Amino acid sequence: MKTLRILTTVSLAIMIASSAVAQQAEKILVKSFNLKGNTIVLMDVKGNIEVKEHKRDFIRVQMAIELRNGTSSILCSLIKAKRYNLVGSVVDDHFVLNMPSLEKRVKVGGKELSEKVSYTVFAPSDVLVKLSNDTSASRLVGKNSSEL
Repeated sequence: MKTLRILTTVSLAIMIASSAVAQQAEKILVKSFNLKGNTIVLMDVKGNIEVKEHKRDFIRVQMAIELRNGTSSILCSLIKAKRYNLVGSVVDDHFVLNMPSLEKRVKVGGKELSEKVSYTVFAPSDVLVKLSNDTSASRLVGKNSSEL
């Protein structure tokens, strides 16, 4: 009887400890941009990018954010602090999308957070989506396929 109680307590402690160590949080954010007449979009972000065609006159970016060593509450706080704020601007006849806040390192409890951000870009068929050197695309469609 006493052995069963000890085994149950130890098993419960192991389950709690393993779930605390293997914390991970995920969130999907979506942002749309008016291209202001531009037909070339430069994705100046780090991470995997998938480009899909849609029949609208704007560009929509879906960002999948994975915080590998943090909690949902930490991820929500980072979102509220605009860490994952995708910014669009016109530079040299290109509509450039970047996320400047990701350049800063974030530490919680003395440990640097491990983040993974991937992007799905929905663009009109007449818009060319270019990728920066730090990105990789899993699939490009239409005119966009010539940029790989």
